[in-house]
Amino acid sequence: TAILCRITIDGKNAAITTGEECKFSEWNTKQGLTTNRKTNQRINEFRELVEKTYRDILTRDGVVSVELIKNSLQGIATNPTTLLAMSKAELQTVKESVGKSRAEGTYLNLYYSDKNLRDFIENKGVQDISIVTITESLFEEYRFFLKKRGLKASTVNTNLCWLSRLMFRAVSRRIIRCNPFENAKYEKEEKKIRFLQKSDVMKLMAMRMNDREAELARLMFVFSCFTGMAIADMENLEYSHIQTAADGQMYIRKERQKTKVEFIVPLHPIAETIISHCQKEPERSEVQQTVKEKGDHLVFHRDCSRSVIDAKLSIVGKAYGIRQKLSYHMARHTFGTMSLSAGIPIESIAKMMGHASISSTQIYAQVTDKKISEDMDRLIAKQSVKEKETAEREVCEPSEVSICKMEETA
Repeated sequence: TAILCRITIDGKNAAITTGEECKFSEWNTKQGLTTNRKTNQRINEFRELVEKTYRDILTRDGVVSVELIKNSLQGIATNPTTLLAMSKAELQTVKESVGKSRAEGTYLNLYYSDKNLRDFIENKGVQDISIVTITESLFEEYRFFLKKRGLKASTVNTNLCWLSRLMFRAVSRRIIRCNPFENAKYEKEEKKIRFLQKSDVMKLMAMRMNDREAELARLMFVFSCFTGMAIADMENLEYSHIQTAADGQMYIRKERQKTKVEFIVPLHPIAETIISHCQKEPERSEVQQTVKEKGDHLVFHRDCSRSVIDAKLSIVGKAYGIRQKLSYHMARHTFGTMSLSAGIPIESIAKMMGHASISSTQIYAQVTDKKISEDMDRLIAKQSVKEKETAEREVCEPSEVSICKMEETA
């Protein structure tokens, strides 16, 4: 029978083989030894090795766990104990989950967070930092470094969240006992919802672009204005997602790429027209097919990257004389505000936009309320100016009654 060593720290235990064996009848449970002198000598040597490993890890890292001791004794690579090593390992974990539980965009965002962190450590003049030596001051140092780079508040917060995430990971792996950044505060940035007025949307619908990619960018933007779909959802929109109700109304039923929440949005006649247009477009020498026959084929075919489409959309905005820089999220906001202004209940808008919580949709109600208030303020101000001008005219031009009174007095 194999002789095992049980290690217990903070109520957690793990068993590891000593490499020794004995018969059950030879084992002394109280003493933890056998009747064989040489075997006992090797067991004592192993016990001393465990105790030495415990002391070494505690001295080096300031914290020790059964997993760390077990891995050290078995020669298994231990968890990363430095900041950049932890960042690299965490980023690799995210990369392996792309296409399964994570989107590629998530990985790319975290890749840049990792890069900024490496630049920060390099700027400090060191190769890496031991996790156990990190204090809350590093959080503020990193914040200052990111601000010096001219990053906006939301981007700074994203990078700081990555740093804090690494600390939480270190806690879960028992490298440190608590996250030094747990109570750190992030700068709140009041985001203004950017959306287009109906007049600007009408401009975009007025004429086509000659450039194929710019025209696709325009069509997708207008489509989003009337469906509320995000760019990631439009990129993966298939004809099989377009269904027809019993009353003949066409609608899109699909899961959001971001939240995996299902959304259902009836197709506005303009959105239907865009789908029909895309359906008629020549598609790699395929014969014309109906929506049903197209099946899993993508509605919006593009042979360029999203960054190219974004750049083309910016060109479209300038070509149509729109002052604001166009983005596909702006189109989504435009759908939300136009729907609410049209009297559609906020619960229905939340379902159409695939919001996991109605609180995400309520921001459009705040925007429309604010706009109504601003419009009323302008109207009141305009009316006040008119009344003031009228009053000034009355003072400058005395009435007939006033003239008569003046004559009587004279």
